[in-house]
Order: sequence, then structure tokens, then C-alpha cells
Amino acid sequence: MSKIESRLQSDIRKFLKSHRCYVLVIKPQPGIPDGCPDVIFMKEGFWGSIEVKDSPTAKYQPLQKETVAMHNTMSWSRRVDPTNWLETKVELEFIL
Repeated sequence: MSKIESRLQSDIRKFLKSHRCYVLVIKPQPGIPDGCPDVIFMKEGFWGSIEVKDSPTAKYQPLQKETVAMHNTMSWSRRVDPTNWLETKVELEFIL
């Protein structure tokens, strides 16, 4: 994970926790499905997931794009990078 991605993931985690979300930061390891987004969060009957990237051109790992799309049909999911974090934050402010 790059420094940019690590910093952004930390900002996302802090933002979600400040909105009283239960936040899980997912690390690849045995038992974690391939393509699982980096951050999963829950709040009062709502859940979402975020795939964190360090740039808008960063490539997905296998199954990430499909998993983000599947999660979005179930609840809410986004790919977030430094260029769209503010827009995503505004959307989450409204939702949360």
C-alpha cells in the first residue's frame, strides 16, 4: 500500500468513525474473499464498502471491480481515490 493510499484510508476511517460507524479495515489474508474492499462500515441498518486507491488510474486487483459493483447493488459501495474523496464525503454526509 502506498503512502497516499494509507493516508487516504486513515482519513476515511476517521471520517466514518466520527459519524458513529462501526468500521472494519480489511487486510488480505486467508479467509478473506478475493476482491474484498479495503473498508467495510455499518451504521444503524446501513452498510457500505470502500475500495481505496492512490490515484484515479490505479488498477483494480482481481475481482475488486466486480465486488464493488455487487456491494453497490446490495447497499452502497465506491472506489475512492484522492480526486473523488471530497465528493464521496459529501455523499456520505447526506447518507449517514
